[in-house]
Amino acid sequence: MKLVNETGTGVFYWISASNGQADCGDIAVDGVADLPGYDNLQNVTVSFLPSDNSGYFSSTWDATKTGQQTELALVAE
Repeated sequence: MKLVNETGTGVFYWISASNGQADCGDIAVDGVADLPGYDNLQNVTVSFLPSDNSGYFSSTWDATKTGQQTELALVAE
């Protein structure tokens, strides 16, 4: 699984999986976190917190696939 940060600020991420596996770290602006240990797992939740503390969000996948990618992007309205 790859986490891609396409926002204008760094982010902190944390991951939990149904098998008890967990991880966390930082992703710089335009950075990538490559985490192949989460490929092909069930019930994986990834949460993100921008470094400006503007609020976190999370996504949960019932099942992950090899090479699956999640992207963070800044949308200006």
